[in-house]
Amino acid sequence: MNQDLNRVKHDLETMQKAMGLDLSLGREWIQWMKRDKWLSLWWCLPGLILIASTLIPFDNSVRHLGLVAAQWTGILTAAAMLAITVLCLRKTSSQDGRPESLLREYKRVNGLTAQGAWFSVALFGQLALYFIWIKQHQISFGAFWSGLFIFMGSTCLVTALTSRAWLLLGWALPFLAYGLFETLLPGAAGISGIPLGIMFIAVALSFSIIHVFQIRALEIQHHGAH
Repeated sequence: MNQDLNRVKHDLETMQKAMGLDLSLGREWIQWMKRDKWLSLWWCLPGLILIASTLIPFDNSVRHLGLVAAQWTGILTAAAMLAITVLCLRKTSSQDGRPESLLREYKRVNGLTAQGAWFSVALFGQLALYFIWIKQHQISFGAFWSGLFIFMGSTCLVTALTSRAWLLLGWALPFLAYGLFETLLPGAAGISGIPLGIMFIAVALSFSIIHVFQIRALEIQHHGAH
């Protein structure tokens, strides 16, 4: 137990030294992080939309405003994801008294730095090559869909471990679990709403759990510094 705590303290101290922080600045993060710790639960909303669209019987032969129910589900899910992304970014980057050091850390984790921009370029390049490879070899949709989430999950996992941006594990673990689960479904030719919805709920819970552990680690660090 002590070894684990010492390792957590060492990671935080390394991060603080790299960012030019001292303990007093790190201590100021705690109250703001506590305000944000349940913000990620909004990611349950796309999951609930997908699960509800599967459980509620809709007639996909009937069009509403030119679209069937399945198409409206996709639009609502995408709109919810976009709205939540904007909400979370605006909340965590708002100039409402948050320490500048915490704002810089949130920007680093969310890829809103020069380094993050280059990572995004590399990621989109890899995705483009993945789509080209899928089309060239005529891979089935089920294999493509599973591979996409395994690829995204493994990328987030490696990035989280190398950059110590632990919140990325909130994407990595649910993505990998969902992608691997999809490979176990026999003859999966389409997207099942319930597993995908559960994945979004797992993302929301993972983010919140990681956030709580980070707050606890900071509290332990500063308690030990007194």
